[in-house]
Amino acid sequence: MTVGAEHDITDANRRAWNAQRYEAWLSAFESPKAEAAKIIADPERILRRLLPYLGQVADKRICNVQGSHGRVAVALARLRAEVMVIDFSAENRRFALELAAAAEVTIDYAVCDVLKAADLSGACDFDVLVLELGILHYHQDLDLFFAVMRKLAVRGGVLVLNEFHPLQRKLFWSEGPKDYFQTKLTEAEVPNPDAAGAALGKCLYRFWTMGEIVTAVIKAGFTIDRLDEHPDWIDPAIPGSFTLLAHA
Repeated sequence: MTVGAEHDITDANRRAWNAQRYEAWLSAFESPKAEAAKIIADPERILRRLLPYLGQVADKRICNVQGSHGRVAVALARLRAEVMVIDFSAENRRFALELAAAAEVTIDYAVCDVLKAADLSGACDFDVLVLELGILHYHQDLDLFFAVMRKLAVRGGVLVLNEFHPLQRKLFWSEGPKDYFQTKLTEAEVPNPDAAGAALGKCLYRFWTMGEIVTAVIKAGFTIDRLDEHPDWIDPAIPGSFTLLAHA
């Protein structure tokens, strides 16, 4: 894939993720104030999939990569972490900053292409990188993506990737290609958190195998500490997600 073609895909995905996204989050969460109250009451619940891998987060500098609506970032901030979100949706940023204000915490939120994140001021010394559910299939070059992640982390810094399992995405997701080894891009609807809401446009996805993901992490210079597979929420007989823990 040429650089120009990848830029066009990124730009198309950015437009889709800015289409009525703020209103979609309002529909899903009622309001930033209402969702903030839930986070204040129990931030650990929001982070329940991540905390076993993160340990203590207080005073750590954490980057929530493609952190979307900010719930994870705000929960981390409530536990006294210093948090930056990097995401290319200004609509996501709007909701996340209102959520943070309602939760009485401060987060940084940079709106940019994550592949250019290393150019951001102060963005190359994170203790922890957090990537959660629905990150990798938006990227067409995993080697480049994880090379950028390596630049963002301090030496010894931790990468926590909690992601949809490739088997579930490729074979069992309604929008998936139904071919585990397919490498072509797939056009599918942008997820709308309001199941009854209108379509928000389409994105181009690249569905990766587990082998491709693990190899890209290693090639970028990370050392993998563990890889856990988790049952699917609907069909526990198949893997639905996985968590990869690595250090720089």
